[in-house]
Amino acid sequence: MDTRSRFDEQIVERAPWLARRFPASDIVRRGLNGLLRYEETVSLAEEMSDWSGDALMTRMGRKLAQDLKVTGLEQIPRTGPAMIVANHPTGIADGIILYHILAPIRPDLYFYANSDIVRVIPQLASMIAPVEWRPEKRTHGKTRETMAYTRKAMDAGRLGIIFPSGRLAKRRGLRLFERPWMPSAAMIARKFEVPVIPINIRARNSALFYIFDMIHPSLRDITLFHETLNKDRQPYRVTVGEPISAAALPSSSEESIGLMRRATLDLGGRHAPSVSLVDSSRHRWVWSPRA
Repeated sequence: MDTRSRFDEQIVERAPWLARRFPASDIVRRGLNGLLRYEETVSLAEEMSDWSGDALMTRMGRKLAQDLKVTGLEQIPRTGPAMIVANHPTGIADGIILYHILAPIRPDLYFYANSDIVRVIPQLASMIAPVEWRPEKRTHGKTRETMAYTRKAMDAGRLGIIFPSGRLAKRRGLRLFERPWMPSAAMIARKFEVPVIPINIRARNSALFYIFDMIHPSLRDITLFHETLNKDRQPYRVTVGEPISAAALPSSSEESIGLMRRATLDLGGRHAPSVSLVDSSRHRWVWSPRA
């Protein structure tokens, strides 16, 4: 399957109505394609189709990290197995930004992510531990696949990155609120006795994303790739917290994941535990009255 077909497949899975014929369907599709920079996205993916996963992520990281500030990077262990947990305000771009920040010091990193990303960009397979976040699609086979990847990565001393919510933060008014976290990260950290490093990300999606979200989830979901490319116009603020030892985690997975979540969201500054859409917006002009 070629690159364009893989993208189209993902779009239709998220918005099946786009594959149907209806009055003005061609006009609607052309309008959405222009609005969501479809051709630009496909062209970029085709250009990088024979690149390695690391080369692709490096290129995308440099493209997106135009307004990035990071604090606490010294908290990341330089060697040995460890787990990073992070909030999830924007989508794929969150992973790209973390790769951009962490790969120079931990080139052995990998992500827990839905296997859909590998279907679209197969060269990322070496750094993706496949996870099925949707409960209705989970199987014992998929869980075993995730754990087999995890065991191999931990034995190799690699750094894992997981977004335990498995979903983007929910907008309420002018703030983003992290969704509930699934206990997988806590179970892995305790099972393999690895430290957990919380990372807080302050960033946002475009106004178009939130408008589409209000209209219908399928419209929101087809902005997936557009909301990756447009992050070169948005600020990213990232704070790394102190590691939490596996021994410090409660025996209950629910209590452990609650501790990790609080540690992550508490790093969010004055608007914690939420993310401010206003503070995370780009500011083109700064006006001050004359004396």
